Amino acid sequence: MGRLINQDANYAGEFGAVFRSSAIFYKPKDIKTTISFSNYWQFKNGLKVGLVITNRDLKGKLISREEVSFGESNVINYEIVNIEEGAVEVEAFSSDNLRIPYAAIMVIYESRNGVSMVHSYGRNHSLIELEDDNAILEARESCWTLRVGANTTSKAVFHNGHVALEVQNAKFIVSRADGVEEQIDFTLPSIDKFETVIFDAEKIFPNFKDFLAEQDGWATVHFNSQSSFTRLLVLWENLENGEIQVTHSNFDYSSHETNMVDSLKPAYMVLPSIYGATPNAIVYPKFSRGAYKVNGQESFSNGVVIKASQKTLAFQRTDGQLPARIVTAVSAKLSANTTIPFECSLGVIHEKRPPKRFHWFVISREMSTVIHLTAYEDIYSNNQPIELICRLYSDTTKDVMEKSFSFNSIDELPQEMSVDDLFNLSDIDSFGYVSIFSHYGGLMVYSSLRKANSLTLEHSF
Repeated sequence: MGRLINQDANYAGEFGAVFRSSAIFYKPKDIKTTISFSNYWQFKNGLKVGLVITNRDLKGKLISREEVSFGESNVINYEIVNIEEGAVEVEAFSSDNLRIPYAAIMVIYESRNGVSMVHSYGRNHSLIELEDDNAILEARESCWTLRVGANTTSKAVFHNGHVALEVQNAKFIVSRADGVEEQIDFTLPSIDKFETVIFDAEKIFPNFKDFLAEQDGWATVHFNSQSSFTRLLVLWENLENGEIQVTHSNFDYSSHETNMVDSLKPAYMVLPSIYGATPNAIVYPKFSRGAYKVNGQESFSNGVVIKASQKTLAFQRTDGQLPARIVTAVSAKLSANTTIPFECSLGVIHEKRPPKRFHWFVISREMSTVIHLTAYEDIYSNNQPIELICRLYSDTTKDVMEKSFSFNSIDELPQEMSVDDLFNLSDIDSFGYVSIFSHYGGLMVYSSLRKANSLTLEHSF
């Protein structure tokens, strides 16, 4: 049995008593790994936090634990050097209710030939969450793209919490775009507390590339947790040049449930401009069962890749109400020389989603950083000028730089802005943060980092 995951409760921040917010991140071998986070607790909510960072090896053995503070900066960049491979947990504690138990933190992976980043995905639930039954422990994780390219591996990473898991039966389901699926039942060995588990698609299903007939497909994993959030890090690696890309999994909504939306309008997905080009859209399989259309034409009932032709995708369901969540992504290669496309996990936006006026995201001094703006004007109409208030937060100083930009209409909003053109980044040592405030609540903001032919994209917090 799955769980009902109510998006309305998520929008309302109904997470109970939250005095600890946390995240756990994977440290791969031979990859420069930096955890970066801003003091958004202070500049967004006026809260003070105490911070603890814990390093563990793959088996969950404690390697080190240290208290950190923002001191004379607004950003902490923690490069993982204490472990060769394992996991790092960041915990924020407060005497005030933090409201949201997952911390807004980024991890950046740098190889010789590439860069990739992803926001917080895994975490160890608090005892309060477990006792209040606010923890989803039935791991029904999907939205894992399987790459069939030569020399490319497809893996997913799970971080166990503070309760060890016994041997259990698990399921690995591979889905093709034509709807044909293959289910592999496998034994998941016992897992120690805080152990990191790596699911390797080729080890579980050695012939998955043949089954997918040389076309990318998707994987779903079912197992059970006892104390940790079940979200997975999805990781692809090119074994020839060492380039990696990452994103995160999402719930299998054919097993879990989501609430339905009583809406007069479709749900929308507006595709960002990426260096002047429009990426492809992915609709992952394992959404709420039903029949759907995109822009009134293309029908789908399975996973589908929608080639970039229109910037705005309108989702409708032809046999009932729209679910609150349909998990999507944008994906593309920066150039023909890029070995692994970036993939950014997203979703659709419907008219019940509250306006969002404040955004913040990571930026880099060393790597070209671009801000990508989209506007959901089909839901949030606007006939007033739009002002963007942009602030730069540094990892070396408490000083905050601010610039404002005014536009007469949504049509005048730039689709892409280089951070180097907005701010002098001399006070940034490695990674910093930029926030954007706008009274217009229909913006969706992304940032990208570029290293040679590799690009990584993530949505803002």
